[in-house]
Amino acid sequence: MKGSRRVFVASSVGGGLAAGLATAGTAEKKPKEKQVDRRPFGRTGAEVSIYGLGLGSAFHKPFADDPEGAHQLLERALDFGINYWDTARGYEGSEELMGPVVEKHRKEIFLVSKSGAKTYDAFMKELETSLKNLRTDHLDLYHMHNFQPEKGDTDAKAREGAWKAAVKAKEQGIIKSFGVTGHSGADILIEVVKAYDPDALLTIFPANRPDSGKYENELLPLAVEKKMGVIAMKTVKHVRNSDEKPSELIRYALSLPGICTAIVGTGEIGHLEANAKLATAFKPLDDKHREKFADKVAMNIPTGLPQPWDLPGYEDGLLA
Repeated sequence: MKGSRRVFVASSVGGGLAAGLATAGTAEKKPKEKQVDRRPFGRTGAEVSIYGLGLGSAFHKPFADDPEGAHQLLERALDFGINYWDTARGYEGSEELMGPVVEKHRKEIFLVSKSGAKTYDAFMKELETSLKNLRTDHLDLYHMHNFQPEKGDTDAKAREGAWKAAVKAKEQGIIKSFGVTGHSGADILIEVVKAYDPDALLTIFPANRPDSGKYENELLPLAVEKKMGVIAMKTVKHVRNSDEKPSELIRYALSLPGICTAIVGTGEIGHLEANAKLATAFKPLDDKHREKFADKVAMNIPTGLPQPWDLPGYEDGLLA
């Protein structure tokens, strides 16, 4: 990775500055939006918006031929102080769409991407590509992406090379922290957390409490004990069949002790604004109401129904 780090310098505004000063007294100022809540992100020292942008298929597919629309959505997120931006090498086109806005507002963003590579060299190569696409010289968080026992991740050692690459990149300052992700059972993630002691964990926390509640009852307390930053995903997908409002499904995950942020697949400004409202002056469910809500949701999900992300052809990032 030597020589791969890049520093981007903002372009001079030149004559445009003088013109701006001339009209500053008469130009209308855009009202400042109420800012979404933030929480400390584990042991990293950073604070992140409790609503994070999930910039997978729900983002890059509708904007594949509309980069200006993508940039407008991202700029709108910044209006609300939404700083947690999640993408991945596997989200085709997402990093490239984000790049121009990231370059312009890098200091305002907690920037996250992921690599599914398992070897040292492949992980480093993907990290370099992420940096290039996102137009930055560092990432705030880079994940070892999607541990799946059925695809060779039978134990934590299956990605020893990628882990060594992540540690090296962190030592060099190319990434500020590293994490792990997965949604194929809590057991493999518990093993990975114990083996690698990552800074962050991204996994599923839908209200129907899959895997017999292990994500909440075993994995989450372990992550909290290790002072990890925990990100909830899949808060809406699948449990949307429960007929509960998406906002309440997101609220459930954000009410779990130890959750720092919930990423939500975002492709429409209207949805973004509604989620931002939920995450502003956030009102969590107490333990009693959270348990009752989970029971209600679970009653509407047929027992044994495969999770959408376990079905053939599933595209990660489609909905959070």
